[in-house]
Amino acid sequence: PDQLLAQISTNVAVIVKCPQEAGSLAHKRLPSLPNFIHQVYTKSRMTPTLLVVALIYLERLQKKLPNGSQGEYDTPYKLFLASVVLASKFLEDSYPVARSIYRVVAPVYSMAEISVMERSFLGVIK
Repeated sequence: PDQLLAQISTNVAVIVKCPQEAGSLAHKRLPSLPNFIHQVYTKSRMTPTLLVVALIYLERLQKKLPNGSQGEYDTPYKLFLASVVLASKFLEDSYPVARSIYRVVAPVYSMAEISVMERSFLGVIK
């Protein structure tokens, strides 16, 4: 899974042009993107299959976004979360990994915020 984690970290970081410096206090509290991805993966007990499906979703998103799309500092974090939550819902009937992801990131992003991320992500890749 280490190669998959590195791949998803690299892919999600280049989808949208974002500031390299954290501007807000909330952004400054975030771990590095690779560490965030690794923590969420480990703590929510994702499978490598889930990461592969998330990579497919991220690839679809990248193809649909206009060239030069820009985001905030934490946009790659949000794109990662949306892709793995959607992948978990696609692969599972009861969503235990999705619920686990919500718990892991609750100090940073609320369930409502993640729902908005999901809807926005789906709105682009539909």
